[in-house]
Amino acid sequence: MPQHELPKPDHEAAHGPVFKVLGPLEVWDGERRVNPGGVRQRHVLATLLIYADRVVPVNRLIRAVWDEEAPYTAGNQVRKMIWNLRRRLPDSVRILTEAPGYRLVLSEGQLDARTFETLLGRAGTAVTEGRAEEAVEHLSRALKLWRGRALSGLSGAVVGSGGRDLDERRLIATERLVDLRLLNGEARALVPDLYSLVNAHPLHEGLRERLMLALYRIGRRADALQVMAQGRAELVELGIEPGTGLSRLQERILRDDPGLMLPEPEPEAGAGPEPDAGPGPVPGTAPQSEDEPDCDPAPVPASASTVEGTTGNLSPAAEVAVATAADRGQDHGSLPYDLKDFTGRRRELDALLALGAAVTDRAPTIVTLTGMPGVGKTALAVHAAHRLSAAFPDGRLHLDLQGLTPHSGPPTLAEALRHLLLTLGTPAGDVPDDLDGRLIAWRRAVAGRRVLMILDGVVDTATVRPLLPGTGGCLVVVTSRTVIGNLDGAVPIHLGPLSEEEAVGLLGSIIGTHRIGDAGEARDLAAVCGRLPLALRIMGARLNSRSAWSLAQAVRRLRRHDLRLRELTLADRSVATGISQCYRGLSPAQQRMLLALRAAPSGSIDERTAARLAGVSAAEAEEALEGLVDACLLQSLPEPGGYALPELVRSFAVQESATPRPGPAPAQTQLPPRTGPRPTEGRATPPGNRPRPDGARRRGTAARRSAA
Repeated sequence: MPQHELPKPDHEAAHGPVFKVLGPLEVWDGERRVNPGGVRQRHVLATLLIYADRVVPVNRLIRAVWDEEAPYTAGNQVRKMIWNLRRRLPDSVRILTEAPGYRLVLSEGQLDARTFETLLGRAGTAVTEGRAEEAVEHLSRALKLWRGRALSGLSGAVVGSGGRDLDERRLIATERLVDLRLLNGEARALVPDLYSLVNAHPLHEGLRERLMLALYRIGRRADALQVMAQGRAELVELGIEPGTGLSRLQERILRDDPGLMLPEPEPEAGAGPEPDAGPGPVPGTAPQSEDEPDCDPAPVPASASTVEGTTGNLSPAAEVAVATAADRGQDHGSLPYDLKDFTGRRRELDALLALGAAVTDRAPTIVTLTGMPGVGKTALAVHAAHRLSAAFPDGRLHLDLQGLTPHSGPPTLAEALRHLLLTLGTPAGDVPDDLDGRLIAWRRAVAGRRVLMILDGVVDTATVRPLLPGTGGCLVVVTSRTVIGNLDGAVPIHLGPLSEEEAVGLLGSIIGTHRIGDAGEARDLAAVCGRLPLALRIMGARLNSRSAWSLAQAVRRLRRHDLRLRELTLADRSVATGISQCYRGLSPAQQRMLLALRAAPSGSIDERTAARLAGVSAAEAEEALEGLVDACLLQSLPEPGGYALPELVRSFAVQESATPRPGPAPAQTQLPPRTGPRPTEGRATPPGNRPRPDGARRRGTAARRSAA
């Protein structure tokens, strides 16, 4: 394609310049190619694009340019490069200065890597909904965006790592497209492309599986076994044996397992014979250059199966697992029921489905779902698990770490392991009595199996690690009311309140759209419920049991902070209970800060306001505020130093402050006035308590925001 012609990354027109990283770095403004500058400046731009819409610390930009050999003037040079980029790039490009670095702001369609991910997400949704042809179209469009190795021509640890991540995503998309075409009966047309892929990635067992399956389906059984032998030779050189997927597939080929062949479609009346050749080669399957490093991810299944009783499509590895489980007649599942009226969370649900479809045999995929009590973490995890159930035929497990039965406390590790072993089908008499024995039995039980686990209500990651499978092929979803930052390799997903539209939609699905005569009243009710699914469901149940109530009447009952949480309690469901449990886990300083914030103005709260209300120094206020953010009781706003208190948490603080306590009064029983001098003003401030100058953030805040 001539350079003067701009290939649009998607059918939607991009608003502004287009940045291309799926190949050599390029910038296009309409039909004009923009030169971003020299090699160092290109490294800075590439890093900003890798972390688009996120703050990139100056130190990371320095490493991107010089690795570990930066001159003492590196910071000044980076600032000059940013100035030059702003000058060279079109005026519509915004590179914002935000502590502790810079943020490149992009809109939809401006970055080809994002368009690629969007198309992958659409393909995943199409697969789960049984629209395979549409999924093939999305994947083909996604792979046509590639022009070579991502960010080729640039080097260094930072840019190189980002490029390798993108290359892995390209390979995943290629695998998914191959899977769909295999299930469409196009094995013969895929064989040449699969040979090229295996030659380019000789250690990738998933690609080798797909080639073996394609060869077997076109009658080349000996060639399929030869591919296995060549793969074993490659792996033995590294001192390892082929994985479970390859070994199972070899066994099934040796015994001519009829389950490896696709079922014969019923011929249509008057239809002639179908030609053998399918569509052209898989986009993006050309062999890579010799200097490209080998990639070795394991196979990536799609999200459903062709086994009777399931729908959708699976990779060859997943097909083997599903068929094996079906042969054994096993169905190990302990998932709670799915909500018929589950509403919203499209972005987070798509992310979970994509991660489930990308599970590999190399290591378990771990996802953490965090958010304040009542935000719908468990509902989302269970809904996604039901959607992905066919991809994990060996077990779909749910373990409530708040209690295995409604009135029990948190289980011990030994009790949790026994519960999991029994759910997976281990006879009760075979469950070891000692903890070490149960740990060994658990790891053996999940080894080589495709299992989906929901570890619900996690308080401490120390209770999670022993329960994680030791091998790949598994998806683990961890839900927690606190931010989990020390679970290595986990993909974090944070849930906030529903959007206004989603909250009104959920309310309508509960009480019936005929009850929502005034959309404004429905929005008001959603607002006083904090747009939390649990609060909306409780209030919806109250409205269903009181047909005479209007939405306006329900809103009036929820207006008062001192009464709101009483209304949002019904039988064993309570918003206040969850918030109270989080509150009890706070430090005394964090508890005092939360109670002080009840008098804070609505909207954004800064550290100075919080310090004044709680009567502490700015440094102490920031420490307490960050602890409340980690406990999901306070929201961190995009602007530096800004926080927001959810209104239902404010109601809890009002209620908690009014609760009489035995013994001496706490240190902060009377809030300081909201105006006037701070308690420390007019007195000498010890050096250790002096406020830090603007921009001098505490380490925890800077680290969290730079990773956001």
